[in-house]
Amino acid sequence: MTTPVGLAAEDAAVYGYGLLLASADSGIMAAVRRELTAHRARRDAAEELWPDSPPAPVGYLTGPETSTAPVLLAIRIESDCCEAWRVQLGTADTSERRQFCVDALTASAIQLARWRTLVPGAPFEALPGFPPPA
Repeated sequence: MTTPVGLAAEDAAVYGYGLLLASADSGIMAAVRRELTAHRARRDAAEELWPDSPPAPVGYLTGPETSTAPVLLAIRIESDCCEAWRVQLGTADTSERRQFCVDALTASAIQLARWRTLVPGAPFEALPGFPPPA
């Protein structure tokens, strides 16, 4: 059995936000802590919904340090979670799992939009099913 992609994304998000705690400045530290807590809670809840799943391998490659690097990593984390929960939604086999996927996708999409407001011209990939930006 493979790890559900949504659960794997939440594991990776917890790892990634943990990395951000070490490099985030005071302007985003509260948001990083809030999102770390939110992703831990979602990961734990997902583990209860998919109890027989094996542990997911996690990690993010980090690039050169710049003033926006922590926010760019946060953007990547939330973008990856959006993609994973969209895929997981397509394979959810119970109404409880489907609702969980929708809620997780919504939460990640909202936080993704918040992070993008901090970096003008931040990388943008349209959510699946939507046209790319013009």
